[in-house]
Amino acid sequence: MARSGSGTPRHAGSRARHRLRTAAVAIVGLLAFSGTAVAATYNQLQGEVDALDVGELIDPPEGADATTAPPVDPNAGTPLNILIIGSDSRADGAVNDSFDSVLADTHIVAHISADRSRVELVSIPRDVMVDIPQCRTTSGTTVYARFGMYNSAFAEAFVAGGDKESAIACDINLAQSVTGLTIDGWVLVEMGGFVKMVDALGGVDICIPEPISAPKANLELEAGQQTLNGEDALGYARARSGDGLSGSDPDRIERQQHLMSAMVDEVLSRNVLTDGPALYQMLRAALGSLTMSSNLASLNDMAGLALSLRSLDLDNVTFMTTPFAEYAPDPNRLVFTSEVEVIWERMAADEPIVQVEEEPEAATDGGETTTDTETTDEPSSDEPSTEPTTEDSGAASAGDLNPVC
Repeated sequence: MARSGSGTPRHAGSRARHRLRTAAVAIVGLLAFSGTAVAATYNQLQGEVDALDVGELIDPPEGADATTAPPVDPNAGTPLNILIIGSDSRADGAVNDSFDSVLADTHIVAHISADRSRVELVSIPRDVMVDIPQCRTTSGTTVYARFGMYNSAFAEAFVAGGDKESAIACDINLAQSVTGLTIDGWVLVEMGGFVKMVDALGGVDICIPEPISAPKANLELEAGQQTLNGEDALGYARARSGDGLSGSDPDRIERQQHLMSAMVDEVLSRNVLTDGPALYQMLRAALGSLTMSSNLASLNDMAGLALSLRSLDLDNVTFMTTPFAEYAPDPNRLVFTSEVEVIWERMAADEPIVQVEEEPEAATDGGETTTDTETTDEPSSDEPSTEPTTEDSGAASAGDLNPVC
């Protein structure tokens, strides 16, 4: 393997701007503080939510109890695993080009701990090569097991079944097969919905470190502090090729994290949470732009989950990209490293995915300070390890993700 990528957790810090990192979690936060605004407009907002039931198409993970329904009450002391899917469907008219394929290039497994003290979000690169399990579609056809790119499961099921239900179900089956987790709910974000959410905010203030020219994404940005509208924000999130871009999916994931942090900062800096009309506009845009599992589509349930997270310590909100390395037969593809298994095992056990090692206690002996660490005669090396690990968190604050130019 010529190079490897690190699983880089990113923690929300303690300052006011250090907030939750994804649009889905931002919406949960909005609902948590909405109070009277949501109650007064419940029926209209509920009508904006697009819910789909794909339960009959999803196979339970091996060894799981198929009769156990996902928890409905978010305060029941049960951990939740929610799959967040980003689709590039052109059906909503947000992007008009010559492409008509439907791909899901963004996948995030969000884990909410049973005690609601942690939220952990793990991104899976679209270019990772995996064993894709067999799955069924609404048309009755079967998409057979194969070895391929992670995002091909959604695309091939969409073609075979002809609808989002089939694509989402096969995507969930893949996520469960790869992680060994039970996916308790899901959220689908399509391009048009993303544009609407950004425009509902009045744009997003963000620092662009280098000029970007990405004609395929209809994006031309100068370096510096600027405000992106919905169309430019979408281009920034989805661009891969062009000047100022590496062309890699991990690079795009980093920019998505940058943008999501800026969006949440925008919500907070403009006092959207306490401004009734602005809150209503944001909720209407968000809920009308998302498709989600039926158990998450109830405003009451979403608000209940949000309320259970109100006391969340933001230092315990973690964003990570799965550890990966180059796929030897094709350097344009990736494979998971063994470190990824540690992440899924800790999620399954409802343990923090990043274990913080305690510093050895210092002891004094005759006025000299010593530690419990033993010394060896082996020479130390300043060379960093090329094998990604989950122990070395590489944490970054929201200020680092979204600096001011």
